[in-house]
Amino acid sequence: MTKKENAVKPPAEGLASQNSMQNKLPEAPSVDSFQTTSGANTASTPGTSQVERAASTNEKVAIPRHRPSTAPRYSRRVPRACESCRQRKTKCSGDIPHGVERFPPNSVTLPGELSDEPSSPSSIGSLDGIDRVEEDLNRNEESRAAGFMGKISEVTWMQHLQKKAKHCSQGSSGSLEHGQSKSHEDEPALHATNYHSDEVDISCPEPVEVYAVPPPQLADRLFDDYLKTVHPFFPIINRRLFTAQYRTFFDSNAQPSDKWLAIMNMIFAIGAQYAHLTRAPWRGEVGDHLIYLTRARILSVNGDDLFSHPDLQQIQVEGLVAFYLLSTDQINRAWRISALAVRSAITLGLNLKNNSPTTPDVAKEARYRVWWCLYTLEHLLGTMTGRATYIVGVNLTTPLPFPFDEDQLSEPMAAETFRDTHLRDERINNVMASTSVRHMPLHPTRGAETTHSASIYDNSWVKSLPFSFSLGHLYYCDLALIVQEIVNKVYSTDCVMLPWAHILQRIGELKVQLDQWYQCLPEHLNLSENKDNGSDPLRCKLALNLHYLSARITLGRPCFCRRDPQKRKIDEKSTFNHNMAELTLQSAKLMLDLIPDEPNVIELYEISPWWCILHYLMQAATVILLELSFGSLMMPEHVTSSVVYSKKSLRWLYAMSAHSIASRRAWQLCDISLRALAVNIGFNVDDMPSAPYYQSVPTSALANPHSHMAPKGSRPGSTERWNSVLEDVSQAIVQHPTQYPYWDYSNVPTTDPTPSVMVKSHVSDEHYSPYDPISGAFIRSFFPQLSEDDQP
Repeated sequence: MTKKENAVKPPAEGLASQNSMQNKLPEAPSVDSFQTTSGANTASTPGTSQVERAASTNEKVAIPRHRPSTAPRYSRRVPRACESCRQRKTKCSGDIPHGVERFPPNSVTLPGELSDEPSSPSSIGSLDGIDRVEEDLNRNEESRAAGFMGKISEVTWMQHLQKKAKHCSQGSSGSLEHGQSKSHEDEPALHATNYHSDEVDISCPEPVEVYAVPPPQLADRLFDDYLKTVHPFFPIINRRLFTAQYRTFFDSNAQPSDKWLAIMNMIFAIGAQYAHLTRAPWRGEVGDHLIYLTRARILSVNGDDLFSHPDLQQIQVEGLVAFYLLSTDQINRAWRISALAVRSAITLGLNLKNNSPTTPDVAKEARYRVWWCLYTLEHLLGTMTGRATYIVGVNLTTPLPFPFDEDQLSEPMAAETFRDTHLRDERINNVMASTSVRHMPLHPTRGAETTHSASIYDNSWVKSLPFSFSLGHLYYCDLALIVQEIVNKVYSTDCVMLPWAHILQRIGELKVQLDQWYQCLPEHLNLSENKDNGSDPLRCKLALNLHYLSARITLGRPCFCRRDPQKRKIDEKSTFNHNMAELTLQSAKLMLDLIPDEPNVIELYEISPWWCILHYLMQAATVILLELSFGSLMMPEHVTSSVVYSKKSLRWLYAMSAHSIASRRAWQLCDISLRALAVNIGFNVDDMPSAPYYQSVPTSALANPHSHMAPKGSRPGSTERWNSVLEDVSQAIVQHPTQYPYWDYSNVPTTDPTPSVMVKSHVSDEHYSPYDPISGAFIRSFFPQLSEDDQP
């Protein structure tokens, strides 16, 4: 058997190739086929008598210049306007394909999915409303806190799910009757289905000592938790250098800059949030993470700093603030700060390749990693909110992160490639799966043959590397680039003007790239590799595969929800549209298969990307509940398993809601939907946990309204149970598609013996900053002497 035959197949590989005749996509119609041409394209010519007279005398005839005539404008009317024009309340000429019912005369259609019939009014997969806002988001504080949520967001899916649950509770069918118009009046407001907690206040009710720090024992715990759980997936700081600076700060009378202190406080804030979620016995008082956040805001995210020109430390502060807000379910606030951090990074050119001869290679790599942290964070927030990020791949020349940790860069295996930019391109940048995506045409013309269009790259060098979190981060960034292309090409506002056939072509091309990414995974990052290599590879595997399954849900969601309530023919189940719908549902179930059946929240937070695990669970739960709400029209054989998986997701959400307001809201929304669907479909929910519903979210993040809901399980001692879970999922993928006082360090100056929240240091950032204001290099005046390789 050849090496190619031994390659691990991606989940549901062959969806686009099986039943090839039915799955072939029509070629994209040419631009000319959408244009209206005039019957006369030539200008008038001289009269016959003049030509004859000129010919008889052998004189030259002046031929007038050929002027292209303007096509006449027709005020043609059609008997029935398309869905998009009815929504816009505009005239429909029938010339431009506003919806799926308009196609050029010569285009080829697939049975059932590309017919002349209008799309289902109940379809949330049709992207008709992607270019408009259906409600006034400025009307009150709640709507402004939630903000706009696009079609890609699970909050929008939940909005439609709640509408269907309401129909079910009223005794009507979950699906609208064919021909019934869409009505947004009975849809719940977006903020009513938003499970995030942006309306929760994040300010401290009492004055804060700006330069106070926790005692060394607590500080070390917070710092270690951050380095262990967050830094491997978000390496926005240079671990080796910052650790040395951190030790110097606590062991000597060093006086760091306000920005450095802000970075440290944000690390403490993120670590404190994690400690509370995992119920660590050494955790600080309730709401202590808000105190760290407030200090960082005063030190480096106040009005003066926001109006100053950014430097690298300021970018790190802004990125850490955005990440903290994400981890505390403040998604709207995280979105705004993340955009600020990205703009600051672009200001310093971090989105471009650095060829400066005066900047050390290690410093360049540190800046590259800062950029990719911001990029992946912005991408994640864009996926969660459904908002456009406007970071286009063609504007990025930053090399992908190097797959070695900071302390490994001097090793022989890494040094050769690290210092040779051409070799780095050859072995890394030009062989990852996102390479072809970055050069993919916006309008592919061979969508029907997408299974043959994927480029094959020699990534043997990357796949041969030993495990490291930096290697996992490389593949995470590679996948983020592909998913961002999905957002840009399937959920962009131009899709409302495209026929469904063209969108399917884009989906087919992008599915090939997702499959290629999965095939390029090294063995120690692949789910099919069942060896127990310890907790670190397990955590990396879980994070990558959650991201991958989330990407498949994002890609197939328009197909999943695009259905006609009328009965389908049996042979139409072999269409590409149906296969992608089944892939979406399968991905949601596989995502839930990644976690054990019995909820243990502390284990989940310790082994998974805890800052966004709620997002992944809500994606899976909403997709499965949507399938039940549609009555399993396309996949009736999945009803029983869908009920089982929906109950599993709700049990996990209920367990997580013990100490998370957002999780409590998510559970409540899903529980309402599940119970309404149970009445309509006829399944039992007596085995499900129950609790009183909250009418509104507490306005203070310091409140702990869920103390009566004790978390299940204890802190784990091994990862054996999780390894067995991942082993089961890998087979499915291959076979199927206490309180501490705060210390005030005397070496940190203050201007008031009783400092309050407004206290500001007299120490100049410019004087004590570890960065040179001109070259950007570190000034190690108050840090230990380090080698050149330790520079960021």
